[in-house]
Amino acid sequence: MSMIKTASFYPRDGALQWAWHAVLVVALLGWPLWAGQPRFALHLAIMVSLYACLAMSMNLVLRIGQLSLAHGALFGLGAYASAILSRDYGWSFPAAFLGAGVLTAALAVITGPIFMRIKGVHFALLTFALGEAVVLCFIEFHELFGGNNGFGQIPALQDSLPIPEGRYGVYLVVVSFALLVYFVLRALYRREWGMVADSLHQNEQLVRSGGLNVLRFRVSVFVLSALIAGWTGSLYAHYQGYISPDSFGFWTAVNAVIMNVLGGVGALAGAVIGAAILIPLPELLRDLQQYQRLIYGLTLILLLLFMPQGLAGLWRKWRGARKEAA
Repeated sequence: MSMIKTASFYPRDGALQWAWHAVLVVALLGWPLWAGQPRFALHLAIMVSLYACLAMSMNLVLRIGQLSLAHGALFGLGAYASAILSRDYGWSFPAAFLGAGVLTAALAVITGPIFMRIKGVHFALLTFALGEAVVLCFIEFHELFGGNNGFGQIPALQDSLPIPEGRYGVYLVVVSFALLVYFVLRALYRREWGMVADSLHQNEQLVRSGGLNVLRFRVSVFVLSALIAGWTGSLYAHYQGYISPDSFGFWTAVNAVIMNVLGGVGALAGAVIGAAILIPLPELLRDLQQYQRLIYGLTLILLLLFMPQGLAGLWRKWRGARKEAA
């Protein structure tokens, strides 16, 4: 990978950019205090943060030119693993959280060397089959997962962590995790690793000619993506207190893809923007609930036709136009 240079493409962050990041972190952590901790707004913010993490984990796979339809199930595997370890075996949340990540990453380590040899629609079909198999296990193994009745009485985060009571405490944990995922992946994307990931999608032969073990790199991306999805599922389970297979099926993975397309696959922030728009939509479209999937589908088609680079792409074009005008 040393043959691929990145410094000219990704300059170091300046003082102004670091200042903006600091302001963003303070605003995200502090706004509930200024707003009086509104319960419904906090719930939406928690769900947006969780699905932003899931969308960012999907972004990793999309950036190397693959489409994973197993991410809903990986998200669910992390949720069930953490719930079982904490409720049935008495593990603390930090231990269950780590265990959930290890389990989902292990599944990716086992399946990755097989799946990552395949590209395009066949990879999507394989991951779809994997996702359906995992969800079927949630349904069929009643004693372990609770079947269609779901899995309840999951310990709250406050049972193990010294955080404020109520939703604000959960929000602090979830948004801190989302910020950590964002800044870690952003740092990866802005280094040699990220250039290799983008190059794999655009010109795999060029990357191979540089001596990179492409299969190993693809598997590492898949494992990291699964790890983030599993950890996100753990937080989801301990926030909700109850989980069921319906929350982790095919449409969960599709929604993660839509979030990326809506915000822009080429920008990590696009996954966050997509989650911030898509998650509140069911509340706005509550009276049109039976048409939600139709609306999502039409939105996706229109985006692909008229905004193939998503909302983040529009922002980049606007900034580029301003620089040229200056």
